Amino acid sequence: MRATRVITVLAAVALLGVACDDDDATGIPSGLEVFTAELNGANERPDPVTTPATGTAIITVMDNLVSWKVDVTNISNVVLGHIHFGVADSAGGVMVNLSPTNGTFATTTTVALGSLVVNDTVLTHMRNGRTYVNIHTSDGAADPVGPAGDYPAGEIRGQLRRQ
Repeated sequence: MRATRVITVLAAVALLGVACDDDDATGIPSGLEVFTAELNGANERPDPVTTPATGTAIITVMDNLVSWKVDVTNISNVVLGHIHFGVADSAGGVMVNLSPTNGTFATTTTVALGSLVVNDTVLTHMRNGRTYVNIHTSDGAADPVGPAGDYPAGEIRGQLRRQ
């Protein structure tokens, strides 16, 4: 798992590195910051969720450009994904819309890939450990929130940690 994470981080860094002309022998632009999160239902707040769904998020920051890659596995009915403001034991407001692909994903699938120029407030919260990635699901039915795939407030979540 750690090797997969390292390869994924390097791939994300390489994408940014292609756009930057840097004399560094590694090809990694100076000033690049990398944040990661392991997403699961147990991390949901205020109420943990029992679900087979998991995910990983890799967020890179270069100046005010935030880029993201979110992979999920065993999740049904994805409808939303965000970077939220909040410490690990509380829920908070949306800061960045990750615009995930809606759907059901049994195997590991990248559901969100993109970038956005953000304000300094977002970066300050990320650097201080006060942001998390959340993937929301909904089966679209009017019934009460139920089995996996029907958690509009969030099914899997992970606190972003600077690497």
